[in-house]
Amino acid sequence: MTFTYRTYCLAGSAALGLLATACQRATYPATAAAVPIETGVSRALAEARKQLLSQISYALSLNIPGEKTRPISANEVIKFTLRDNRQPLQLDFKAPADHLHSLAVNGQPVPLDYRNEHLVLPTNALRVGRNEVKIDFVAGDQSLNRNDDYLYTLLVPDRARTVFPVFDQPDLKAAFTLTLTVPGQWQAVANGPLREASPATADGVLPSFRNYSFAPSDSISTYLFSFAAGKFTKVTQRVNGRPMSFLHRETDSTKIRLSVPTIFRLHGEALAFLENYTGIPFPFQKFDFTAIPDFQYGGMEHVGNIDYKAASLFLDEGATQDQLLARQNLIGHETAHMWFGDLVTMRWFNDVWMKEVFANFMADKLNPEAAAGPAQLLKFVTDHYPAAYAVDRTAGANPIRQPLANLQDAGSLYGNIIYHKAPIMMRQLERLMGEKPFQAGIQEYLKKYAHGNATWPDLIAILDAHTPADLAAWNQVWVNEPGRPVFDYQLRPTAGQPAQLIISQHAEDKSDRVWPQQFEVTLGYPNGPAKVTVNMNQREVTVPLPATSIS
Repeated sequence: MTFTYRTYCLAGSAALGLLATACQRATYPATAAAVPIETGVSRALAEARKQLLSQISYALSLNIPGEKTRPISANEVIKFTLRDNRQPLQLDFKAPADHLHSLAVNGQPVPLDYRNEHLVLPTNALRVGRNEVKIDFVAGDQSLNRNDDYLYTLLVPDRARTVFPVFDQPDLKAAFTLTLTVPGQWQAVANGPLREASPATADGVLPSFRNYSFAPSDSISTYLFSFAAGKFTKVTQRVNGRPMSFLHRETDSTKIRLSVPTIFRLHGEALAFLENYTGIPFPFQKFDFTAIPDFQYGGMEHVGNIDYKAASLFLDEGATQDQLLARQNLIGHETAHMWFGDLVTMRWFNDVWMKEVFANFMADKLNPEAAAGPAQLLKFVTDHYPAAYAVDRTAGANPIRQPLANLQDAGSLYGNIIYHKAPIMMRQLERLMGEKPFQAGIQEYLKKYAHGNATWPDLIAILDAHTPADLAAWNQVWVNEPGRPVFDYQLRPTAGQPAQLIISQHAEDKSDRVWPQQFEVTLGYPNGPAKVTVNMNQREVTVPLPATSIS
């Protein structure tokens, strides 16, 4: 919504001044109310900035010393288009105030105004249209993971602001141009392609440092901004015509010999599968990956350079089948994120579960024989159902999709419901729709919101057009509400006819809710087992049994 200010002009030349005033005040978005300056990144702040800002870019330079205890001097240039300059603009920066050294806005020095983890840009320095902000500062150490001879970023969900001033929210995507000055023996990798690596010079003296200059990244969310630098070994291969680079610190020659070719092959297979499934070619400039000792997670889907825990990739001849499958699933999971999370990103972190459940779902599809085998089906049940039941049966259970008022509280969303109920829900959704309609809906969703942001309701609205099922009702009970059904059954004999299986469900909280779902029931007979499919789309269903049923 916009407010338009109208000035009615008098006839004749006297009206010219009024007309000029009217043109200057023509149209503003309805976001002029000041947003409180509070710690974290509130949803109110994020929504206001989303209406105000567009065409954002960051040019960031970091001077990284060899000693991990020394500060990292930095500067950045932020460019953006602003629709309304009637209120101060907040940049997010969670670091000590003395890390900020100087600020210039549109070529003019501006006094530093740092409050509650925000650098506040005053209204009189901003203008409607293009703006340029220059900042000299010391980078925050909290999320740089500095070690003796390497460092790396991990900025999910809102930790970009712990390193540099930034509009740190997922729906303000931007291009990042990065320059790193690092010790001369170090390698470096970032979101964008390497433009140049050259010796660093200072006053005509050639020190033992190198400048790594990277081309602008694709337009990405701030939590996906990434770089790694240090003493790494670099391996480059071409897989299915695509160049890939792999940085690692592994020294075990057996693990290197047995693992490196497989790591490249698995990435190539994952990319080929996902391009085919989504109908969208790999959507970014480059595809590299780095193995990091003691990485906090199994992997992180940074655009242009996936980070992995080294121990998850490098296996020796004693690796078990479970370890080999776990590595394949991990690579499939992180590669799937290139489409599910990176190409299309959640608008706000209350939908962070979407990218995770899709990445797991696609990783299973990469190896359908294993995923559909009895052992893996049993593993899916034992991995997810008990953990989901343990929470969902309680009065304090939360729904899969939860509200989030501030990004600093995003960690509270994680738990057994996201990690274990959501995968169960996703399998049910595909079964409800059918594999082909589900895939068609996913392709439409990815193409519609490519390089942008979307919500779970946006996806459901698209999928709903691909199925006769009532997805709105299904979504309400499965995703927006907590709880689970309790099932009862009975075998009802009928004279001269096969027995009938009566299955009913009721909510533990005694409400009248119904959880639509499909599943198989296996029946044992003297001549062998028989399976029947149950479409549980109402409170009670009657399932005809095979003619060999017990009567």
